[in-house]
Amino acid sequence: MRNNNLILLNKIFIIDYKISEYFYKKLKDKLVLVYIIDTISYLINLYFILYIVFFIDFGYIFLFIISTAITYLLKLIFGRKRPYYFFDKRFAILVHENHSFPSEHTIIATLSFIITGNILVLITPILRIITIKHWLSDAFFSIILSYIFYLFFSSIFNFSELLNPLISNIKIIELFRFLI
Repeated sequence: MRNNNLILLNKIFIIDYKISEYFYKKLKDKLVLVYIIDTISYLINLYFILYIVFFIDFGYIFLFIISTAITYLLKLIFGRKRPYYFFDKRFAILVHENHSFPSEHTIIATLSFIITGNILVLITPILRIITIKHWLSDAFFSIILSYIFYLFFSSIFNFSELLNPLISNIKIIELFRFLI
């Protein structure tokens, strides 16, 4: 049984490696493009977080905070190296640690998709793979993890009721809601 698990993990890593190697070969001389793509990934996630928090329901901020905290804990536990670590460390812009699993960007993007239904946000996991920040399996398992986070925390918390007393006292949120 243990050998079968190792064989499966080895096959997953070979697929991960081949995909990252392909993108590395395509982009190794185009680092400016990689940085632009990486920035687009950050901006997409930021836009959706702000949109969800200020225009849909401020209570979702708890979902993003809890999910991010668990993601960082899992990164420390697994300690998986990012693809650029194996190919070219120049791809490491804006990344201050070498842990790739799970992908925080993918988790935030998937949660944003679950909440808004906007498929545009799902480009983020693809961009993270293209820029050699994450393995394909990081993105795939992070998508699954996002659904687990959403289902689990939605069953425990009613996000819209968590902050109702606090929201009414915050003037900036009232201003944003007034402008809608």
